[in-house]
Amino acid sequence: MENYDESIMVYCPYNKEHKMLRKKLQQHILKCREIHKDTVELKVCPFNKIHLIPEPEFFQHVKFCEDRKIIVQYQTSAAAVINDDTKHAKIESEENWDDVNVPDYDPQAYCSSANIVREPNGLFPSQRKAFIKEENRRRFGDDYDNEEQPKKNKSQEPRKGNRPMPYDRNSSNRR
Repeated sequence: MENYDESIMVYCPYNKEHKMLRKKLQQHILKCREIHKDTVELKVCPFNKIHLIPEPEFFQHVKFCEDRKIIVQYQTSAAAVINDDTKHAKIESEENWDDVNVPDYDPQAYCSSANIVREPNGLFPSQRKAFIKEENRRRFGDDYDNEEQPKKNKSQEPRKGNRPMPYDRNSSNRR
């Protein structure tokens, strides 16, 4: 740290042996405050939160704080003077963004009319089936018909050949 300019180096208000870059002081204060919370009592300057001062010196610091000068100068300075160089004519426009009779944007309505693939997230199974059916009808046209799904009970369908299905209750070939 000896390579750094002394003007950018500061000391920790909790422990004067801690010397660091000015930009690292805020982080260091958070750590050091936690370590020394029971032993050192410091007050925070109302003009700069990095200024931590012991109570006996606090009022003297507040009177002569270098950051106080900035606040006082701001409070006592006169308002900006408007002269001919800074004035300009009012800019008129025919656009009026306040009187727009357009419905609010609805992303669901847009997705249902655009060519966008939607997924049935967070729906119950019956709702999911209805959604998929409606989505296929929307994407492929109103005349889209779902493919016939196979019947669940296959034992009642006629089988090719004369072999019975294994474990068929209605089978005549029982042993």
